Amino acid sequence: MSPDFHDPDRIVGEIFDRLATCRAEMGRASLQRIAAALRVALGAAILTEAERHAAYLAERTGGPRPNDVRVSVWAQRKDSEPLDESIDP
Repeated sequence: MSPDFHDPDRIVGEIFDRLATCRAEMGRASLQRIAAALRVALGAAILTEAERHAAYLAERTGGPRPNDVRVSVWAQRKDSEPLDESIDP
């Protein structure tokens, strides 16, 4: 029986096995650099999958509705409004 290369549990197990091997063979400093690069790649993959899922939901529900919460990659920051001193607490 051939191994299932599309099984998520198997893939996650292989990732941890490779990380353990990296630490044993290349040392802790290498593992830290590899883990940092892995976090970046994982974050990018998660963002891509989240966008794919959001597009699927938008297609399924007929697009965004006026009351939907909108999320963007870059926050649209605005200056805070000054405190109104004329209002008594």
